[in-house]
Amino acid sequence: MQYVPQKSATAVKRRIPLPFFGVDVNFCRNAQCAQFGLHPDPRDGRGLGISPPNANFPRGTVGGIGDKKAFTCGYCGVESVLKNNRAIVEEYTRLRRLQRPSGVGKSCRKAECLFYGRSVDDCPQLYWKTGRTSAGHQRYSCKRCRSTFTVGNPARNHRRQSKNGQVLKLLVHGNSLSKISEIVDLAPRDVYRKLDFIYDRIRDFTARREVDLQGTDWERYGRRFATDSQTLTLNWPNRKKRASVAVQHLCTAHANSGYIVLGHLQFDPAGDMEQIEVDMAINGDSTKARCFRRHGRLWTAAEFKKYLDDITAKVVLDPEIAPDVDLGLQLPHEGGLVRHDIQQYAHALMLRRMVSGSDCRFYFVQDGDAGLSKAFLAAFAPEVQTGRVDVATVAFDKYQVNDVRETLWVQGRRELRTDLGLTAHQIDCLPEKVFNEEIDREIVKRLAGHRLGAPFAWPYHTKSEPSRVVDLKTDRPELTTERYARLMRLATLRSVDSYFHKIRSNIRPASRPVSTPSNNGRTWDRHFLYKPEMLIKIIEIYRFHHNWMGTRQTKMTPAMKLGLAKGRVYERDLFGN
Repeated sequence: MQYVPQKSATAVKRRIPLPFFGVDVNFCRNAQCAQFGLHPDPRDGRGLGISPPNANFPRGTVGGIGDKKAFTCGYCGVESVLKNNRAIVEEYTRLRRLQRPSGVGKSCRKAECLFYGRSVDDCPQLYWKTGRTSAGHQRYSCKRCRSTFTVGNPARNHRRQSKNGQVLKLLVHGNSLSKISEIVDLAPRDVYRKLDFIYDRIRDFTARREVDLQGTDWERYGRRFATDSQTLTLNWPNRKKRASVAVQHLCTAHANSGYIVLGHLQFDPAGDMEQIEVDMAINGDSTKARCFRRHGRLWTAAEFKKYLDDITAKVVLDPEIAPDVDLGLQLPHEGGLVRHDIQQYAHALMLRRMVSGSDCRFYFVQDGDAGLSKAFLAAFAPEVQTGRVDVATVAFDKYQVNDVRETLWVQGRRELRTDLGLTAHQIDCLPEKVFNEEIDREIVKRLAGHRLGAPFAWPYHTKSEPSRVVDLKTDRPELTTERYARLMRLATLRSVDSYFHKIRSNIRPASRPVSTPSNNGRTWDRHFLYKPEMLIKIIEIYRFHHNWMGTRQTKMTPAMKLGLAKGRVYERDLFGN
């Protein structure tokens, strides 16, 4: 047998994670770099005598350990944290599945049949029509197992149907579940069942109607989107102490209509953090950097326990129960927390799929979270390279009190009157188009000497966004000053922030937690939910109500403004009664 040298027999290691189903977000994510979007050499040739990468690969180094492993671009020197491509695709697949109803109610009822879960609407060729019931409902027969089933009114087996609309209205108008139970005279168990029923009807409705978003004429209705996240709170029970766990609610709103195109909560009801920890110990994931792990999407049980210990560390406990306080620590019985960065990348890919059918030039505005803008730059890298997508982040003093906001707004209006040479009455009388053109001209003057890639401080303060600073991540030399000024004016998060404000005001479990001097710094509310899955359903119900139903004063719902509906959706349209 011929001797093989040890060096050549050694397998070449990877320094960058493998692509997964064609998704690879690990490259220089600095849009102003010449190597943006180009994948570097994935080989780790240290100690193996491998030749340096050729001209086809961007140069750069991979450094850091554990969760801080990053690629440093050899051209611009900017670090890009390595992400787990598998985890991103898994989360994207889960979010896509949430947009589609299960189809079990309109398919073969036998679980062992191959056609189980394949609905009549999606696969009509799998079934025969075999007459109707005495109530006039269509009866179907499965072509494979010959079993029959009926697709009737979705509420036909739902008791006390008259309460459905009342429960929905009370839920989206700031009432807690216990108060809803008292007002509508239903047991708490029945209230939960009705919420499950409403959620299923909403999923079925949006699955049919939101398909039209892919064919929307964005050139007509607007090509600007705003993305931000808000922190919602869940009660995590403990026999000895109580902890409020923060989860992120990530949303993207269409700026012109206010339609919430995507809304995702940082929680997977089907996840099992304890089982993931066991699997990681078996396959050696625990010793790998997070970007190389087989399980990189969810938190582990140990990470979650450490998080709970950290947030309850300052809670003063009775000395008699202090020794065994950890015995009562409970992880969620079902579900797991999704890593926030994985959620952001999957969210951006979902939005890319939604607008991919259009050749328009899009503008995405995000909060000042650096990870969120990197996620959008990675998801839309081909479009950014061709100039079809612009990405900007907005930062402003969101925690200012109302008096300071009023003062800044007056100051901004005064500066605007001075620059335009008009009185307040003359400014108010200007048509919107003329007013915007005048502002753009003034911004062009202020951009003289502005450095490429530098943030721009908006001079005209508003109450909703005082001291606004805009950072255009896709700034480039060929961008005209006039277009840059227009992008600065349009960079706002008002559409998504107003929706977040409505959620805080109208969804009782989503209100801000209250901290008092008597509770040792703990934030706790008896109306917060103990079951994270229920918060997902309530948030989705409110998104539907905001997009399609509105209130009595609503003349045009966001769905109507976006051309998805001709009128408001009422309870009778949703429940079929």
